[in-house]
Amino acid sequence: MKKHYSIWLDNEENIKFPNVKDGIKVDVAIIGGGIVGITAGLMLKKKGFKVAIIESKRICSDVTGSTTAKLTISSNLIYNQLLSNFGIETALKFKDSNILAFNRISKIINENKIDCDYKKLPLYIYSTDKNNFKDIEKEYDAIKKLNIDADLIDDFQLPYEKSFKEINEQNKTTIIKNNISDSDNKIINKAIRYNKQAQFHPKKYCNGLAKLISGNGSYIFEKSKAINIEEGKTNKIITEKGNIFCDDIIIATNSPIYDPNSTVSYMNPIKSYMLGVYVKEKIPEAMFVDINPFHTYRKTQNNNNKDLLIIAGEHHITGHGEDTNEHYKKLIEFTKKKFNIESIEYFWSDQDNRTADGLPVIGETSQKGIYLATGFSSWGLVKATLAGIILKDLISNKENEYAKIFSPNRFKKEKSIKKKCMSNFNKKDLNQEELKLLNEELLNLKKDEAKIIKINNRRISLYKDLKSNTFVLQANCTHFGCPLSWNSAEKTWDCPQHGSIFDYKGNSIHGPAIKDLKDYLN
Repeated sequence: MKKHYSIWLDNEENIKFPNVKDGIKVDVAIIGGGIVGITAGLMLKKKGFKVAIIESKRICSDVTGSTTAKLTISSNLIYNQLLSNFGIETALKFKDSNILAFNRISKIINENKIDCDYKKLPLYIYSTDKNNFKDIEKEYDAIKKLNIDADLIDDFQLPYEKSFKEINEQNKTTIIKNNISDSDNKIINKAIRYNKQAQFHPKKYCNGLAKLISGNGSYIFEKSKAINIEEGKTNKIITEKGNIFCDDIIIATNSPIYDPNSTVSYMNPIKSYMLGVYVKEKIPEAMFVDINPFHTYRKTQNNNNKDLLIIAGEHHITGHGEDTNEHYKKLIEFTKKKFNIESIEYFWSDQDNRTADGLPVIGETSQKGIYLATGFSSWGLVKATLAGIILKDLISNKENEYAKIFSPNRFKKEKSIKKKCMSNFNKKDLNQEELKLLNEELLNLKKDEAKIIKINNRRISLYKDLKSNTFVLQANCTHFGCPLSWNSAEKTWDCPQHGSIFDYKGNSIHGPAIKDLKDYLN
């Protein structure tokens, strides 16, 4: 494996913006420079607002820059679930809002002549496991009730060698050969084809939008981490580089770093793994979602116009499960079983939040003038655009027919899905006796090894890099004090409760945590 980052970050210009200029006043400040922040910023500017986007790294280089970049009105079996849990009215609004956002993306591209490899393609949602047919059939029934442009089919070219029909014929042969009489086992699987979906290059798209924002009293600031918000008649955002003043604030940091409604208590952070590979097979002009085991496929082209397959899978709750390196190994093994691999060019991971009710969170919080967007369930590009549309309307005092079903305030009467973490833990420096015990542990620590130890009921994380540099940090998240887990694949400390991520040096690199981990050696 060659490059430990996505193809999107490898073959597109990295346009740069300055640090925060202290004391600037704007109408709307947006914390987070991913696709939510960039989209909302552009829409608000076009409505006459002066905006400032504040990004701690580089725009669209984190979650947005790590997506598989499929633009679809569905990415899984979602519509039957919505009909069952919420009824026809909510399901229709969900469908209509996603179609609105999907169409808005192409409109933005066409109006602004953005070259981002946008291409219309079908999306196939399927399974080669015959036991999943009932789920697909139920989803298709829901789709028809909602009048969605999709077909139920029994043949198409899979992303690998065999066609879907060949897989079905194998299933039939197995049933006949084993004389299976159970009617459920006679069912041969089918697939849902969503027509006229799309894919694009997310970094090219975001760069195109970003170029339209700066100027005439609007700004994009990079390398400017927000560390606090002070609410008032005029809100104040404190960053490491200076302060921004504004009337309204949008929190667009994937996991909200400022969260008046504690929405993180109603979401699970989900980690996904991706490979960018060259294969000998000719990849069809389509996008694919295999629901069991869950994997997605699409292709893109590199700078040499050679097709690169992007395959994603191995989803799990952040900070849970096995050694994270194993997820890459399993994804590679799975890919080798399906394809004739020439080379693995890229490998990377991404993280998104899934809400307890399956709907995204978009809108004004219980604090007036504080808005957020999160909970996109690893289906963020269309929902991010929807967030831009809704937030633009709300801040413009325009009614939006979809705002209520996505409101952050809908969880008020719901029970948190999270365990309560220890908010108070020992943050004092180590005493001499504790330092002695620590040194004994460090002597036995191997290169590239990480572990958590307890000294006098204090959890301490240890890591020794390949050059024998050691890093000794608090092992509880600075957000709510939850115990951290080591991510061996990314060399990070991850929070299994709310999804905060810290690098091995203790720097907070993904919210909701803002503060860095305490360093016991410095």
